Amino acid sequence: MSDNNFILSAVQHLWPEIYIVIAILFASLWNLFCPSHKELTPRVCLVALIAAFIHLWQQFGGQPQLLFGGLFTLDNLTVCFGLIACLVGIIVILMSIGFESKFRSNRGEYYTVLMAAILSVLFLGGTTDLVMLFVSLETLTICCVMLSGFMKQDPKSNEASLKYLLSTAATTATFLYGLSFFYGLTGQTNYMFIHQRFIELGLTPAPSFVLVFAIVLVLSAIGFKLSMVPFHMWTPDVYEGAPTPVTAFLSVGAKLGGFAIAVRLLWFLFADMAFEWTNIIGVLAILSMIIGNIVALSQNSLKRMLAYSSIAHVGYILIGITAFNQFNPQGLAAVIFYLIIYSFMNLGAFTGAILIGNELGTDNINDLSGLIRKRPWLTLGLTVCLLNLAGLPIPPAGFFAKLFVFWAGMSMHSTLGNFLVGTALLTSVPAVYYYSRVAIKMIVREPSYVVNNLPNKRIRQTDPQNNPIWALTISIIGLIIGSIAVNQLMAFSNSSVPYSLAQPITGSLNRPIN
Repeated sequence: MSDNNFILSAVQHLWPEIYIVIAILFASLWNLFCPSHKELTPRVCLVALIAAFIHLWQQFGGQPQLLFGGLFTLDNLTVCFGLIACLVGIIVILMSIGFESKFRSNRGEYYTVLMAAILSVLFLGGTTDLVMLFVSLETLTICCVMLSGFMKQDPKSNEASLKYLLSTAATTATFLYGLSFFYGLTGQTNYMFIHQRFIELGLTPAPSFVLVFAIVLVLSAIGFKLSMVPFHMWTPDVYEGAPTPVTAFLSVGAKLGGFAIAVRLLWFLFADMAFEWTNIIGVLAILSMIIGNIVALSQNSLKRMLAYSSIAHVGYILIGITAFNQFNPQGLAAVIFYLIIYSFMNLGAFTGAILIGNELGTDNINDLSGLIRKRPWLTLGLTVCLLNLAGLPIPPAGFFAKLFVFWAGMSMHSTLGNFLVGTALLTSVPAVYYYSRVAIKMIVREPSYVVNNLPNKRIRQTDPQNNPIWALTISIIGLIIGSIAVNQLMAFSNSSVPYSLAQPITGSLNRPIN
């Protein structure tokens, strides 16, 4: 097979990514030549994401294979990450419609950068080469930095962008330094070839000090992207200062890319060295659960509370990462189930923050008192998302997500697993308090001065509120479906766990081991 035919055969498997690229090009050019019809841009982006979602769904269950000589792996795990990324993108765009008026003349550019970030997550879900990994991750990072500072007239947004940029600069250097060790030791950039060279060089299961040091460097970069303690210091300020739809994407979409890196690198490149890094991940998970939940208790800003709670949720998800191995695939299945449910409940909570901010002009929790008297459906929708984040069975989607992760931790049958699950159970108590505190204020307490000044009914024609309501509705429907179809969703998660490496498409771009 010639190189051209080989490339064309591989490109045919990337139609979901091509749809998003077309939307990126449209968003870039349409607003340049037709600035008076900018409302068409988010609609085209939504159509592209829906088309990508449908195509990805059709690819699920297909034969795993490597594309472009091992740069990209197409398997059920790749498709699963892509499906979640498209769902996140659809909800975030619905959250953004109307809100993007605050970006003034940069509305089109906002959707261009957002779609580029979503595309980066899709590539991170299937990358199996160090070069593509670094390019995809840096593309996502640059997009997140730009999105954080899109409200140029807001000093907090500028501060968020600068803090994100300075924080990520250091982790990028350490990440690239760690990857250089892998290449220096093996002379390869493909995951499969690197793993084979580790075996040939006798670096598994007893790695050298240099390899352990490189793994620690890579873990620090993954920890930054996931906001794990102690790499979380940027998170509260960036989440508070960034535009709320961007904060929602950072809390779910960007973390989805981080988990994709963690799964591919740790369990498919360093599976034989699990003892060296599972203990590190376990300790970071415990610290994330403790600090995230405790600090969230003292927050009066809804966005900052959700920022610290997202750190705690990363700790819960890391239990499944630590528990997953070739003999216990339930750990990764629990992670996938948690990510799906977490996407709906966290995006729903941030959508509620947008709707509240649009009407009240504040995200102070004390100002939400008595909101149910003026905005009953908004209050009930936000309450459902918050109680699911707390793990309460109302409906039970969030409860099942935590249950499966805790069960995976217990199945480790080790001291580390017991510590992880014990910490998760103890730290869930303050989580129930601070989530319920918001719900109680909105439902039980007397209306605050800000709520009293709201009109009794929302003006239906107001653009900034109409589409976020749809985003909140989709999130609630997702939680209800996740509560009813638990068995089907868990079966999907189990099917997404790859049990073997994909086989490459035959072509001259396949690189032999040196």
